[in-house]
Amino acid sequence: MGDLDSQNPEFEIQVNIDGTEKTVLVKPEETSDGVVYYNCMFEGKQLSEIREDVKGEWEQLWGNLTPAKVNAIGKAINAKQ
Repeated sequence: MGDLDSQNPEFEIQVNIDGTEKTVLVKPEETSDGVVYYNCMFEGKQLSEIREDVKGEWEQLWGNLTPAKVNAIGKAINAKQ
């Protein structure tokens, strides 16, 4: 996982959640089989873990966000990369 950290360091995105622009810290992580997912943090707390599936759709692995919020975060992640 050290290679992932050097190639994909954590970064911040701006996302509109519940009508408010929020700064979310995104930490790329990798499963044991090499699939990348994103640990999303807000104000020092874990907000969600999401990943983009093979169809290009964003799905939530952990958390309680609505699909619209997951897609908004995913869109911001794609724009940042």
